[in-house]
Parts: sequence; C-alpha cells; structure tokens
Amino acid sequence: MKVYEVIETKEMFHGEVIEDYYIIYEQTENKIFANRNNHLFQQERFVEKTVNVFKGNPHSTLKKIKAYPIHRLALGDIRETIGKDFPGLFKNLNRSLA
Repeated sequence: MKVYEVIETKEMFHGEVIEDYYIIYEQTENKIFANRNNHLFQQERFVEKTVNVFKGNPHSTLKKIKAYPIHRLALGDIRETIGKDFPGLFKNLNRSLA
C-alpha cells in the first residue's frame, strides 16, 4: 500500500504567469507499507519536492501539465527551465533573466 501526504504547498511566481496557469511548489511525504500477518509495516519513506505547472481557471478543476522534481535548483533555474518548456508562460521572462 502506498500513502502520499502533502506536507507543504505554495504558489510560486504569483502574478508573473499568464492567466489560467499556476506554478505550485509541493512537498510530499511518500510511504510504502507491506501487509504481513494482518499488520502493516512501513517498508520505505521518502520526501519528494516538485514544482508543478497547472492549467485551469477559478471556475474549473486544475489540470497538471508538467511536474519538475526539485533537487538543488535555485529559484532562477526553476523559472528558466519552465520558461524553456513553456515559452510565453511568464509575462516578463526576458526582463527577469537579464
């Protein structure tokens, strides 16, 4: 059995992306359990940090477009990586990279 628990979530680059797109940082704790003799035993536990690009609007469900695993990227690197995959997503990408 797998259990996923969101530990932290926050919107990134608020006001810097075009309308109906959201960039969300998410930290998730993942646990894997095994059932032995009617008892659950935790086999594995790890924390995953991702930055996710969502599309939607305030009146609909958000759809995850892409997830970026975060290891040790700086905020500028995250923005640049997303900007390469989604040109035009940031309102002022050229100004922020200068």
